Amino acid sequence: MQARGTTANPGWLQEGMIRGHMLGKAMLPGDEELGKKDDDFKLAPARRSGWSIWNHTFRWRRRRILLVVAGLGLVWLVLKMLGAPGDGSRYAVGRPNVPGDHVAHDFNDGYEARGAPTGMQLVGSKRPRTFDGRIRFYHLTKSLRQSATYTNGYDDTNRNVLFAMSSLSSAATLLPMVCEMAMWNRNYVHAAIMGREDIPLDELLEINGVNKGSCPAIWHDARPDYSEYSSDDRAQSAVMGALSSFQSMLHPQAVIMDDSLSEDAFFVKGVRSTTEKLGIALIEVPKGKWENFLWITRLDAGSLRSWHVPTVDLLIQVPPESSSVLRLLESIKHADYAGLKPPRILLELPSQLDESVQRRLENFKWPLHPANPLEPSGLIIRRRISTHRVTQKDAAIRFLELFWPASTTKMHVLLLSPQAQLSPLYYHFVKYSLLEYKFSTFGQQNNWNLLGVSLNLPSALLDGKTRLTPPSLGDMNTNRYEKLFPTTASAPFLWQAPNSHATLFFGDKWVELHSFLSNRIAKHQESQKAASRAKLVSETLPAWTEYMLEFMRARAYTILYPAKTAGALVTIHNELYHAPEEFGSKDGQVEGEVKADLDEPFSRAETPANPPNNAEPPTIPGSKPLHLALPFDGDLPEVAHLPHLLYDGTMIPSANISRTARDYADGFRREIGGCPIPEGKQRKILLGEARDLFCFGDEDASDWEDDVRQDTYQATVIDKLLVDGDGDGYADGDEE
Repeated sequence: MQARGTTANPGWLQEGMIRGHMLGKAMLPGDEELGKKDDDFKLAPARRSGWSIWNHTFRWRRRRILLVVAGLGLVWLVLKMLGAPGDGSRYAVGRPNVPGDHVAHDFNDGYEARGAPTGMQLVGSKRPRTFDGRIRFYHLTKSLRQSATYTNGYDDTNRNVLFAMSSLSSAATLLPMVCEMAMWNRNYVHAAIMGREDIPLDELLEINGVNKGSCPAIWHDARPDYSEYSSDDRAQSAVMGALSSFQSMLHPQAVIMDDSLSEDAFFVKGVRSTTEKLGIALIEVPKGKWENFLWITRLDAGSLRSWHVPTVDLLIQVPPESSSVLRLLESIKHADYAGLKPPRILLELPSQLDESVQRRLENFKWPLHPANPLEPSGLIIRRRISTHRVTQKDAAIRFLELFWPASTTKMHVLLLSPQAQLSPLYYHFVKYSLLEYKFSTFGQQNNWNLLGVSLNLPSALLDGKTRLTPPSLGDMNTNRYEKLFPTTASAPFLWQAPNSHATLFFGDKWVELHSFLSNRIAKHQESQKAASRAKLVSETLPAWTEYMLEFMRARAYTILYPAKTAGALVTIHNELYHAPEEFGSKDGQVEGEVKADLDEPFSRAETPANPPNNAEPPTIPGSKPLHLALPFDGDLPEVAHLPHLLYDGTMIPSANISRTARDYADGFRREIGGCPIPEGKQRKILLGEARDLFCFGDEDASDWEDDVRQDTYQATVIDKLLVDGDGDGYADGDEE
């Protein structure tokens, strides 16, 4: 047996020496013989402080602690490499993920986790969708960073448009639209795959016949790791996280997805909630209608960003004892509104109403399938009381008072004649034209002189007698369309002429026309001896068209008229024609009504006008996509490229438009507006107002400004800025 005092147990020996040292000082006699330690001598240990106990314990256990720490570190490293759930470094377990939280990105594809998550039990070939770990994107950040710089993705306003898809069926639907929009080259087109399927992106494109070389889109794989095993909550969170990343790095102006009935439920919820939160326009392509929606691929990012901004009201005035409006209402009801918000209908009924119209309106529901049954009806009916024939002035006032836009940029009106029958595609064209000419990036800056867009191509000029000859393709201000579409015979054109049959009027121009009519009538009433002006517009058209013609000539405003094609967006029928009330026959008038004509601003014709003989082409069927029914492969031409006609059908060079309008406006101010124009001055024009065309004696120096038009060079520059004559997208002289 080894002695305790030997070096075989140095820890015990050190402890014994400490004890002996303490006992020698505190308790034992100072005899030197007692310095030898007796093995059998046992004493209770001295009381230790808390620090000494801790120090002793730490020294005794430090090797064990180091071993435990090393073991835990090894376990953590193994779990990190295996990617097991629950380690807290890559996944969050026990609750759904939210955008911006528990979402990570990695550049290196080589470390992407493959197979099933660790610990997950597979049942045959079926993959359980229960994994709820932290989300990691292995491919998304790389494609985002590569594309963000050259697409100006970090700017809030840019040309980026995102197509998002989840299911394979939706990918098959949207990929042709992706390629179509990319080939038009008006936007940077991004396509993101966000579903559960683990099929590689290149293989998915190959299956759908997409060639990256001929389809210049930007592709993003926005699927997280373990996407095929993800729970619904995790899959939805992955969609929301991916869209948040797109917003941070690309700021897409619009997101386009397939119909909710064709897509995965988690994807629809994630896209809708995130786009609403981030304020991104969401466009949903209706089920089975993607080809009818191909016209949206011609729009730029500015138009698509404003997809939900504009609203349209249909304005219809029903003549007395007429049932022609029933055919119009039926064509409205059977038109295609899939993917679009149906318009409101503003219906003005006469005091003497046809009984068949009364019965039909009692059962007329609009819209047919409201998104919210609690919303008020989209049909607004007004009915007049007066039965006597109204004057031109009264009729014009009543017409302008039927509609007023609360927002001049958002609210617009489509005027329809009760004789009209609409194509099922009419509202697609209205939406398309409105977004292109009022909300596109280029249109907002260059289409200032566009008053509206007509769906109808008249057969005659405003006098109702002279045949209208539409311009040809060679009359356009660029040879681009003649080169690309040589077989097209007719071209759209701008005409300084109002149309009461089927015209979309823009809200801001309607407000300005309202100001013009208000001042025009006030000035006529002020001038007791004002002579009636010669009437330029046929009495087959309502009285307000004469006022609108004056307004358009003074402001250089025009309406865009469609090209002549095989099918029409609207057909105006002749058999149920009714003359406007204000231009009814004079036979049988009482003396007061005859005298009222003497105070009219425009002189009446000696004999009633003959009924119009409008062409009645068949309407475009709903089975034909809009882009195939329009000329130029559905591309709406720029306003500056279109030929321009004066009110009498004379074609005018674009460079002379503003000068012609200025000359007319100056003469109108003197003859009708009562404005003596000071030397070297001109009236100051206010946006949305027409007061500058009239003088009521209360004008001061602030209403006038220096007339820069006396400088011939400056006037020429202003004229040239109104037109792009060579088709390069810039005004002449501004190419640099």
